[in-house]
Amino acid sequence: MSFVRAYAFNARSLDEPRKPGISALMRIRNGADFLRLAIESHLPYYDEIIACYNDCSDATEPILRELASLHPDRIRLLPYLPKVHPPRSAEHNCTATDSPHSLANYYNYALAQARYSVAVKLDDDHLAISGALDTCVRRIRADVARGHRRLYTFSGLNLVRAGAAGLAVYGNEPLAGTGDIMYFPVCSKIYWRQATDYEQLGFSELRLQKEYMGLLYFHLKHLKPDFGFGNLGNSLRHRAEESFLRTLDPVSLAEFCADDYQQRLRRRHGQLEYWLRTNPLVRGLLFALFDRHPPLRILRLQELPEHLASIDWERDLFGRLNLGSMSSLARTVSPRRRTVSGETLADART
Repeated sequence: MSFVRAYAFNARSLDEPRKPGISALMRIRNGADFLRLAIESHLPYYDEIIACYNDCSDATEPILRELASLHPDRIRLLPYLPKVHPPRSAEHNCTATDSPHSLANYYNYALAQARYSVAVKLDDDHLAISGALDTCVRRIRADVARGHRRLYTFSGLNLVRAGAAGLAVYGNEPLAGTGDIMYFPVCSKIYWRQATDYEQLGFSELRLQKEYMGLLYFHLKHLKPDFGFGNLGNSLRHRAEESFLRTLDPVSLAEFCADDYQQRLRRRHGQLEYWLRTNPLVRGLLFALFDRHPPLRILRLQELPEHLASIDWERDLFGRLNLGSMSSLARTVSPRRRTVSGETLADART
């Protein structure tokens, strides 16, 4: 088989008419840990989930086939056969976007299969925050019905283990979701390109208003046995794990949701800039002059307390992960620690 021809991506195909709705795009390699949770928690909100999988040696494919048999009209399976160079590898960094072995082509191949007018990237370790996601999707569908095209950005909460039975927030980087974490119109001006170490969603040629939709998912990457670095090569994986554990700094969920910690986060990003960007008069003036909202890093901090307060923790997190009630978990989550001892390392791997 000619992989170059069979998996070629033509950006112009993205301009073909599509039905109003939302296509979620998954690119999966050995993602069995939370794959079922990711798909089942998002499936009620999307018109289809395109599960494109490559080089899987775990239970990814059986899980996908089972779910697709239960939801044949909503889950579409796409095996991707060419070898794909892993992110952060030397091979990745010397591979062209249009190569069938590039991460960018892998994702663009899935994007080209979308049957609906709006697309979003969905990872196998994203667990939906139901209420917030429902509000977001309703807004997007209403805009689509009115013929409006926008980019809708959103964030996730990075979780880590804190002891054998608890969860915490990754204090070094509590919020996930930059770059290609957004809902975007399917068109020839928006697709993935190869970039240093990773792929990058390009949309600079298309000037669309961005809207921040809030905290829509729990990021479970670092709850995996390999902390989410298993698809890197051995040497890269070990370095990534060591760096992660050095900067782990777990923050209990109760502490993270408290007002004083929210203020600490704002100070970390610069109190003066935060005030200027969120002051209603200054913000209104900047929008009037430049048609720009505050940057994502500011919006995320400004709206974070409201988003955290609206989460149904029992339904969306603890019940799904079988961790018991929030009140009992809050007592087991370890306090913040700035260094990782041998005991903490063992706990993190539990």
